[in-house]
Amino acid sequence: MVNYGDTITNEVVFESHYKMIVFALKKGQNLKPHSAPMDAPLLMLEGSATIIIGSEKTRLSAGDIITLPKEIDHGVNSLTDCKFLLLK
Repeated sequence: MVNYGDTITNEVVFESHYKMIVFALKKGQNLKPHSAPMDAPLLMLEGSATIIIGSEKTRLSAGDIITLPKEIDHGVNSLTDCKFLLLK
């Protein structure tokens, strides 16, 4: 699937009316806060990370799912090597 790299890696694994994107982050890599124009479900595939939505932090582990709400800043801080699936 998607390999870990020196920078955050991602790959679109399905595309139709929506995209399924798998991200791979090594421990300590962070996806900087940003917003999106639509809600986006995030499924943690392996490892663990802190998901930041606005000022709230939630720890996710493999199998956990969360929705990133539209138009609210969100980011990902990896606690271990981790992979997650994002639908948008």
